[in-house]
Amino acid sequence: MGQVRVRANFSGSVEYRVRPGESVWAGRALLVVEGEREVETLSARNAGVIRELCVAEGAEVEKGALLLVLDETPAG
Repeated sequence: MGQVRVRANFSGSVEYRVRPGESVWAGRALLVVEGEREVETLSARNAGVIRELCVAEGAEVEKGALLLVLDETPAG
């Protein structure tokens, strides 16, 4: 397992669904990016712990911006 860096797939505003230090499971919603024409919920692929939220809640970000760092933990 390792560290996962979650990036924006398009420009928009960010709404976090987690906080630093929080444990998450596979499938757990991490954040929502709301763009001009689309909304995307980004979820954890594996279990882990939120290391860092990289932009302020509600911030406008560009495509490719680093949003969140997750330390994945071994299953089991």
